[in-house]
Amino acid sequence: MKTFTLLAALSAALCACGMVPLPAASIPDQTLTLPPSAGFESYVAYDGSDAFSGTSIPGILSNVSVSGQVMYAGAGDLQRVAVYLRSSLPSCNAVPSSKAQICDASGEISQKVGTLTVQNGVVTGFSLSGSALDRAAKAGHGYFGVQATQGQSMAGDSLKLTAMKASAKL
Repeated sequence: MKTFTLLAALSAALCACGMVPLPAASIPDQTLTLPPSAGFESYVAYDGSDAFSGTSIPGILSNVSVSGQVMYAGAGDLQRVAVYLRSSLPSCNAVPSSKAQICDASGEISQKVGTLTVQNGVVTGFSLSGSALDRAAKAGHGYFGVQATQGQSMAGDSLKLTAMKASAKL
């Protein structure tokens, strides 16, 4: 009986500390259409689609991270992109003829989940994490936002996020 009690206490302690890794959940591929970055350097462009739609990410998770592959395609020379994530689409400045929103980056700092290094036509790996990702996973909804931090994007450029997996701990 002492062994069972000790094992139960140890299991509870590990769960409380965020030490129990869980199997990764797949997230559907996303293509984020980028606005021209000239003149919008201090703004975050949120895509209008829910990246977590149809994804089963349990709400009790913490320390959520998303890894995958990214490819930049377009006429610009974009090299680095800050990535933001919200559990609901913000109501900032609507982009005409789309569901996208443009928000002042100074108000989005707490939504930042990472930075991507990209090169036109080249597939590279990425990993995103942070409290905004934890909140989005718990809500079951995630809207990606991007901000060009090095180089320029042109109208029609895109980022394709593929092979995404969300991992977390209890």
